[in-house]
Amino acid sequence: MRIVTVLVFVLLLMHRSVSLSSPQCHSCEQTSCICSRQNLTTVPAAPPKLITEFDLSFNRLREITRNDFVAFTGLRSLILNNNRIQKIQEQAFVPLTELEKLDLSLNRLVTLSARWFENLLSLRHLNLLGNKYTMLGEGNLFQSLKRLKILHFGGPSLQSVRKSDFSGLSGLEEVVFDGINLQVYAEGSLKQIGPMKYVTLGLNGTFCRNKTLVGAILSDVVHPNTTLTFTHTGFFSEDQMVPFEVARNGGTTSIIFKNVNMTLEACMAFLYLMSDSNLTILVLEDVKFNLRHLGHRGYPPHMDRLETLVLKNLDVPQFYRFPVLFILAPLLNVVRRVSVLNSKLFLIPCKSSADFSKLEHMDVSDNLLSDLTLSEMMCDGRGGLWSLQTINISRNHLRSINSQLFTKLNKLKNIDMSGNVFHRMPETCDWPPSLQFLNLSSTHLTKVSTCLPVSLRILDLSDNALTFFNVELPFLTELHISGNKISNFPDGDLYPLLAFLSIQNNDLQTFSSNNLNDYKNLKSLEAGANPYVCSCDFVAFMTNYRVTFGDEFKSYVCDSPDAVRGKSAAEARLSVFECHTALAFSLLCSGILVVFLLVVGLCHKFSVVWYVKMTWAWLRAKRKPKLKKGDLEYDAFVSYSESDSGWVEAHLVPQLEQTEPPLRLCLHKRDFVPGGWILDNIMDAIEKSHRTLFVLSQNFVRSEWCKYELDYTHFRLFDHNEDTVVLILLEPIDKETIPQKFCKLRRVMNSRTYLEWPDIDDQIPRFWRSLRTAIKRPNTDNGNCLQFDNVDF
Repeated sequence: MRIVTVLVFVLLLMHRSVSLSSPQCHSCEQTSCICSRQNLTTVPAAPPKLITEFDLSFNRLREITRNDFVAFTGLRSLILNNNRIQKIQEQAFVPLTELEKLDLSLNRLVTLSARWFENLLSLRHLNLLGNKYTMLGEGNLFQSLKRLKILHFGGPSLQSVRKSDFSGLSGLEEVVFDGINLQVYAEGSLKQIGPMKYVTLGLNGTFCRNKTLVGAILSDVVHPNTTLTFTHTGFFSEDQMVPFEVARNGGTTSIIFKNVNMTLEACMAFLYLMSDSNLTILVLEDVKFNLRHLGHRGYPPHMDRLETLVLKNLDVPQFYRFPVLFILAPLLNVVRRVSVLNSKLFLIPCKSSADFSKLEHMDVSDNLLSDLTLSEMMCDGRGGLWSLQTINISRNHLRSINSQLFTKLNKLKNIDMSGNVFHRMPETCDWPPSLQFLNLSSTHLTKVSTCLPVSLRILDLSDNALTFFNVELPFLTELHISGNKISNFPDGDLYPLLAFLSIQNNDLQTFSSNNLNDYKNLKSLEAGANPYVCSCDFVAFMTNYRVTFGDEFKSYVCDSPDAVRGKSAAEARLSVFECHTALAFSLLCSGILVVFLLVVGLCHKFSVVWYVKMTWAWLRAKRKPKLKKGDLEYDAFVSYSESDSGWVEAHLVPQLEQTEPPLRLCLHKRDFVPGGWILDNIMDAIEKSHRTLFVLSQNFVRSEWCKYELDYTHFRLFDHNEDTVVLILLEPIDKETIPQKFCKLRRVMNSRTYLEWPDIDDQIPRFWRSLRTAIKRPNTDNGNCLQFDNVDF
């Protein structure tokens, strides 16, 4: 027993060891595995399916071995940033011949090896930022990466860059270089790569310590077609801006400052250095300005070629003291595109904005403009900004739609007023005739009016509280009304040129081709995320549509009926009764009617109702105590057709009742109880009679009542197992000609002898003697009873 326990313990340890050495990633979907932040210490085992994206960021990996990626031959993206990787075996990436992106940033790599990249012939994006290497390997690190387009390298530990570090690289489009503590740079190192589209430099400490080194780097990367970005750097003095002379002399056209600290002195020094340069785009993003004393300049900077100025997320302590116009005035007089985003802008005086004669695009979104300050900026609608074509005043503090501010701007085409709080819209407005695009999304509007300009080509009213939309806009080509409470499609006749309609996330329940027939030019429709009732017309339209759905089919989800709730409308399958309710109901009713008529016909043909009644009466009769022979009232119950009543009355009754000894017959004409149910009278008479006498003829066969009497007698015959039936054949009857409904008669005639009415007079006395003998009973009493017609009731 102890041996078994030890074995089980060993097996558990082995299983635990395997689990620890090969952890599993449980976040794999289709072709990607996102295993970030799972505290992994080793690379997980490969999933059973082929994946192309593998994210292992923010784990605790320390080493990459040669066997870690053997099963990941189809990888195109491998993310290993923010781990603790100190060592990578030289053959670790050999299987990854299709890899296009490799991110090794923010690890602990001390040395870099060219052997890692020898087989990565498809690599296009490589990130080595934030490691502990002091130099880029032993040289020729990137020699084999012929397709590389994006390279990020450097970090706090990088100290020197040699010319051989970039040997073999050509065709690079983007370089991110973090040289915060760089001490040695071989002139011409980056220049051998050739002109690049984007170069990002983080040279904070270098700008302070060695401006010559910064100038050497800039000399290698400056090009008229290269966008220079300076990041994570502090510019605090005029002296620090001297290296930008290289950018001016090299014809740089685009400069971006991102995540930097800057004083007004340094900012003005930069503008003066770039005076009369080819600079056309200047961006300051996430810049923190430091308000220091600003020295006096004898002349303002000249930026005649500047076209685009972007100020985004500026952090200006005591922003109300910031001399923004003093700095921007020389720029805004010449630029064509200005964006001041999320920078606490609250006012531009009319006098200043009136001087912006060349401004075509103005974006002042995410600021502090109010109705009053906007009116001041637009000079109360009197003029200024004459060249303006686009204005974005979204996400400010506006409370009313004042179209009069823009009426005289004859070149204005686009207005974005989204994200403000208007609640209502004036009934009439006066807009510039050139206006083609208007964005009023997320403005809390509950209804729209004829305030909307008829010249519009594109209108965005999404994410409001509209319940309907029917305003005539004859030139409209795009309409965005998603995120409202609209339950019906707008009238298509009001928008004859509409080509695109977005009506997602409303209260639409269904639509079909009939709803869209009025949209003569509609090419694309987005109408998902509505509570759809998946009717047959709607499902049919979704499977045979004539327009292009711009959103995914899976967003068209059925809210009802219950059978298809939660399913995509394109996948819903409805029954014939749901799709053709009227027709199906009509067919069902018709079918039920036909069956009913058929049942009624069959019941009539086979006398089912009478059989049921007779059976019920027979069952009731069975419950009665059986009469003894001495208690019977009649010697015979006579069953005959009314057509044969003459023979019965002229021959049968006299011969049996009026001769000695007389017999008591029960005839329906005289002996049935008046007012009683005929079937009850028949059964009662048969029960009280010693014999049942059937007078057979063609008339009898055609009588329904005779059939019932025969049926009951047949039941009684089998019930009591007695010889109670006497048959008299008045005329010859071929048993084969007897109808099928007289199956009882056919059976009785086959099993019983019967008396035939003789054609010869000499045989008649013998007939009566035989009949008397068959009928008579001991102690027969004479008696009569009234009887009703047996056939014609």
